[in-house]
Amino acid sequence: MGNGTNHVLITAILNYPVYLDTINVNECGPDGSGCPNANDAPVCAFLTNGQLIPGAQVISTFDTASATTIKDAMATPPGDLKQTCDGPFAGCMTAPCKLTKAGTAQCLCPVFWGRFQLVGADAQCSLGGDLVPSASYTPALDPDPNAPPDAP
Repeated sequence: MGNGTNHVLITAILNYPVYLDTINVNECGPDGSGCPNANDAPVCAFLTNGQLIPGAQVISTFDTASATTIKDAMATPPGDLKQTCDGPFAGCMTAPCKLTKAGTAQCLCPVFWGRFQLVGADAQCSLGGDLVPSASYTPALDPDPNAPPDAP
């Protein structure tokens, strides 16, 4: 988590009680549209106070350097999005991280199996070996959200 604005995908909040507080009808709602200001989301108080994941020195949040890539993907008509995949993926958003001696963050991302989406021209659903992509899932971007997942 940097010192600037941090963005979190609501469906990627790994602390379930904080997720429930954030989507509460009186707060942000399930899609975040009820939050008039970015810092109004309950999850934000937990990010800045270091309480989202106990023991974490920092929390993995959205990298604003990727904003253009993600905005481009969001603008892509769902039928044209070719990065919807089924399989294992790492859910790194809101994952707990520790700072290394070199000053970089090393995060412990849970691995899930299911439908996920990737952005970028070189996005690959399978990385080979024991590597999995870090990803998330937005149903509105899925060209066929009711399709059964591919077999593992």
